Amino acid sequence: MADLADEDLEAIVKLKAIVCVTGPTALHYVGAVTRATSVLPDKGPSIAWVDAKAPGDRTTAVATLYKALGLEGIHGARPHRLADAEALIVAELTRTPRLVVVLGAHEMRTVSLEMLYGMWAHLVPGHFGLILTGETGKLEKVLNRPALASLKSCVFLRHRAVSEPA
Repeated sequence: MADLADEDLEAIVKLKAIVCVTGPTALHYVGAVTRATSVLPDKGPSIAWVDAKAPGDRTTAVATLYKALGLEGIHGARPHRLADAEALIVAELTRTPRLVVVLGAHEMRTVSLEMLYGMWAHLVPGHFGLILTGETGKLEKVLNRPALASLKSCVFLRHRAVSEPA
């Protein structure tokens, strides 16, 4: 499968599901998601792009998601208390339908992925789709961590980008 099919992406957006997109390099998995999401602005939710290269720990993940959702423009700088920032993120995800795309999720720590899953499954259920991207083999290894079993069990679709990026 060379491209993430439009109908697959539409299903993910409609169902507010979790999808994993992997590829041999960032060019492959980022390219697949970029091409697929390029059709969404006319008929889909806003997209929050989160680059996981920075967010290793939970604090950095919250800061990155806070910025990706444009909350700096609404509420100012991220609150120092992590719980306050997370509450603002949850409120925004509840208020405005989003598709959250995490680039390089294989580089995230377990606690950061648990936070994202917790928001998707418990704090804002049914309000946003989640796309986790990463290197083939590495993302699967991360999702095999025992603490991420619930997240792994909720993955609706797995896509492997194998074609050369455009």
